[in-house]
Amino acid sequence: MLKKINMIIVAFFLILTIKGGFLFSIYLPVLLFYLLQDKKNIYYIYPTSFISVLIFARGELFLYLIVIGLCTIFLFFLKKSITKGYYIFANLNISIPIYLTIINLISFFIYPKNANPLILNIIYIILSILIYLFLNFYLKNLLKDIKHIKERILINDNKTYHTYIYLEILIAILTSLGACYITIFNLNLGIIVGAYFAMYLSRKFQNIYSLLYSILLVSIEYVILDIKESLIIVSLAGIYLARSIYTIGILNIFLAIIILTNRNYATFNIYPYIALMGLSVIFELISHFLIKIKVENVDEYQELHQSVQKHVNEEILKFASFLDQFVIGFQNPKDFNDKLSSGIKTMVDRHCSNCQKQKLCFNTNKSTLYPIFKDILMLNEDAIYNDENFAKNCPKYPSLINTSKLLNEKVNYKDSIRDAKDANNYILLAQISGVSNALKNYVVDTISKNELNYQNLYKAKDYLIELEYYITYYEVMRNYEDDFLIVIGVKNTTFTIIKPVLQTLFEAIINQEVSIELVKEENTTLYIHVLPKLLIDITYAYGNIPALEEAISGDNYLIKEQNNGHILFAISDGMGKGYSAFYESNMTLKLVEDIVRLNVESSTALEILNTFYTVQDYLERYATLDFLDINRHTKIATFYKMGANTTYILKKNGQLDKIINKALPLGIDEEVDQNTYTLEDEDLIIMSSDGILENLIDNDQLEEFIKKIAILLPQQIVYEILNYTTTHEIKVKDDMTLIVLKIHKK
Repeated sequence: MLKKINMIIVAFFLILTIKGGFLFSIYLPVLLFYLLQDKKNIYYIYPTSFISVLIFARGELFLYLIVIGLCTIFLFFLKKSITKGYYIFANLNISIPIYLTIINLISFFIYPKNANPLILNIIYIILSILIYLFLNFYLKNLLKDIKHIKERILINDNKTYHTYIYLEILIAILTSLGACYITIFNLNLGIIVGAYFAMYLSRKFQNIYSLLYSILLVSIEYVILDIKESLIIVSLAGIYLARSIYTIGILNIFLAIIILTNRNYATFNIYPYIALMGLSVIFELISHFLIKIKVENVDEYQELHQSVQKHVNEEILKFASFLDQFVIGFQNPKDFNDKLSSGIKTMVDRHCSNCQKQKLCFNTNKSTLYPIFKDILMLNEDAIYNDENFAKNCPKYPSLINTSKLLNEKVNYKDSIRDAKDANNYILLAQISGVSNALKNYVVDTISKNELNYQNLYKAKDYLIELEYYITYYEVMRNYEDDFLIVIGVKNTTFTIIKPVLQTLFEAIINQEVSIELVKEENTTLYIHVLPKLLIDITYAYGNIPALEEAISGDNYLIKEQNNGHILFAISDGMGKGYSAFYESNMTLKLVEDIVRLNVESSTALEILNTFYTVQDYLERYATLDFLDINRHTKIATFYKMGANTTYILKKNGQLDKIINKALPLGIDEEVDQNTYTLEDEDLIIMSSDGILENLIDNDQLEEFIKKIAILLPQQIVYEILNYTTTHEIKVKDDMTLIVLKIHKK
């Protein structure tokens, strides 16, 4: 609101410099400065200037209308030139000085009252150009100089307002100069306008620059224009530097003393002092509501701290919600699960670790390994028939049976499961232990991050307000180095204008490159995210086909774009087929989705999830998990595989890399299999359930087929691979799920 009031004051009085022989040389550059900032300013400036000319300079009204018309036409063509990319016309440092020269020359030659020498007119034209270049340089190009921003943000405020204040000082002096040519009831309006800006600068910036403005203005009004009463402006600026409710009283007592102690009533002009007394009252009312004044005894960062603390509490509540959901889904004992997992691990360590067929076996039988090992440990008499293919192909099968018998001599697994079902106290202890481990992982992950400086982030908001941006919303959602998110709502501007301002500002504060992302636009408000610089973009597609004669697929997939610049992809394959398999995989991905909402690393989140799965007393139900976390800030892809299928990465040069699973499904293996990979432009990543890539009889042909179709869009690639798989010979008719993504340099 105050910005609009000042703009109206400037528009009303600045145009009156035409009465001082300057014609439009001073008015035009400021006019263009405001209109190029925001085209909506035309609704304030044009009517106000027109009324001022109509009242105080009616003889120049026709010429004023011509100049305003030419100015409007110029701005229209300038916009078209910028849109079409005409460099000469779109370059403001070239086109506007040319325009100012032409318009000023025309007005000087056709204005009948112009009696200035030619050399003086040329000086006025040069002055007009210099005023515009000064305004344009200090505001439009201010944020291109990072050193200025660092000084403004990181150093004592009293030493760093100078860059922006120079704009205020220049415009205020020029406006007061225009007002000097109007006198009403023996009152020169230059004193009133000058006093208003002295109050405004003192109250808003609260530093010595308001005195600088007063001295410069008085030098013009007192020395050049011989306005004697203007000396009071310097005293007024000094009084208003005080931050006190007594300021208005002190000023009015001072003015009253001047009035009452002056004995030369014949020559003494009382009107300026009475007017200043009234102005001080009006200004106090305006400043109380419209000028933001900081109070020294209030912690200015308390609000920001409370905001961040609120988000920390929200993270904890999300985690508690995740725990509640998990307890509802899994309310089973722990003792039997511990013994069973220990037995499986013993057999794997003794017989599978040194087996030459381990890699092939784990990839071929990953969906059945757990039931097989469980049957062996339980000495199930039907195991040899249930797992006939495994028994024939596993060279270690007889050894596994012998080890199982030895283990059963120490632990009777059939009795253990009965005991575990009745041991509710052990169930509770096991669940508490699992929750404790998860909380430790969570806390360690959150406190290990370095926080950004709250004060500097808060000052950034103030700085934007000082640059006259209408900030409607400002919140720090995350404030860690390399993991921050600032959400900003800004009104009455465009993303093209605000983006470079925000980018340069926050890069100076945070000391690293940032990305400015437009999230949404509502009415005239832009909602923008500031986050670490994004290096890549990702396009993706997915497809899912249930097994033959099944109404529903047992596979599920998850794709989630995080607001921290990460994007997550996951595929889960439930045990068996149909609805029961769908339920298991769907529940797994829902838990994954819940836990990745926490502000922790994906590896920690999955370790927490794996811990919870091992809390179950039965592992009758389980699902594989193929999880991919792509960090768009670092171009690092992290693959987490728990009984999952091989992932293909096809490079631009035709090289085919594979990320192969080495771990058992969730809850069986204590560690989460993790692989990192640095992505490059045009990388193609293919994730799938085991019904596709490793279910074909001839996998080499499929790999060659993928290389041929790699140039297609992800959705087309999904269709082609699914079509290829369904029309070629496969080992088992299983559910098929596919996610295809392409990496693009941002």
